[in-house]
Formats: sequence, C-alpha cells, structure tokens
Amino acid sequence: MRFTLATVLATAVAVSATLDPCTTNSKNKVPKRPACSPSESSDDIQAAECSHNTRLSDTQTFAVWTRTKTNSNGISYGTCEAYSCTAPTKKEMTAQEGGWTFFWNSNGVSEGFGTGCIQDPNTGECGCENSNGDFIVGSDSCS
Repeated sequence: MRFTLATVLATAVAVSATLDPCTTNSKNKVPKRPACSPSESSDDIQAAECSHNTRLSDTQTFAVWTRTKTNSNGISYGTCEAYSCTAPTKKEMTAQEGGWTFFWNSNGVSEGFGTGCIQDPNTGECGCENSNGDFIVGSDSCS
C-alpha cells in the first residue's frame, strides 16, 4: 500500500484533533484579513468537527470553516482552518454565505459552538470520531 504525503498529513491532523468546544461563533462570517496564516488546514470536515475540536499544539484562538460540499445524507462538509494568532474582532469580520468562524474567546456573535452534533456521515446519527477513524454513535467523549 502506498501512502502519499497528503494521506500522511491528513492522518496526522486527524490524530491531533482534541475535544475542546469553542466558546462563541459567528455564522456566515469570516475574517476580512486574519492576523496570520492558518497553522493547520483540514479538508472534508463537518462544521461541528471544526467547532468542537482544537487542531493545534499551540493555543488555538479561532477556526474558520468554509462549506465545500454536501453529501447524499444532507451533511455539509468543508475546510477548517485553525489559527493561533489574535482572533479577529466583530469589526474585522465580513459576511460570507457558507462561512463560519469559531472562537475560543468571546469575539463571536453567538454563545457556544452553534453547530449541533458531529454526525455519522452514513446515518446522520450524533456521536464523535476517535482518532483512529471509528465513529462512536451517541458518544461525546472520543479520544
């Protein structure tokens, strides 16, 4: 079996996600100009995965999720970019349909993570995914 660099990097990102839900969020808003480049970027991620999990070894301050597709079960997927620099203020945000910014501080418009649960891509049931890729229906304490 051959592994590409992208496969290895995607696996490393999946393993490094840590359950730590954001504290505020801004739906359909993204930063105009983030203060830094993203430290990590993950593709094919549900918004709930982006809002519930940190992806950095440094302190994650915010993450930007952008919808790219919807699967046959109606679950949206997108790119999650994680940042460790100063999070943008409300004035530094711009409207973008399908964009969602999650904050690990009080900079968001709405309290909490706002997304609902992480869903099983095949059944739509709520749960979480362990770092080995196993989805555990009904759980919120995966590792």
